Amino acid sequence: MSASEFSGWSTFFAQTPFSDQLLDAEFATMKELIAAMFTGNNDLSAINFSLLSQSEDEPDKTDEELMLAGEGLFGGSRYVPAN
Repeated sequence: MSASEFSGWSTFFAQTPFSDQLLDAEFATMKELIAAMFTGNNDLSAINFSLLSQSEDEPDKTDEELMLAGEGLFGGSRYVPAN
């Protein structure tokens, strides 16, 4: 990871910390395990116990869309075409 990428991530996480999501994921997993232990039901999922709103599923991006998105990142071009 370059210094400019690290700086970008530091700035992003200073503005939007991920601790709320991390705590929610940990407690949802714990609740799921406890419920499975007491009920014997193995079809449970931690997402059912999450308190945060669920994000909508995004459609998968094609390779071309991912490469186009990567062109605008810090540090210039991320790949060189094989021409």
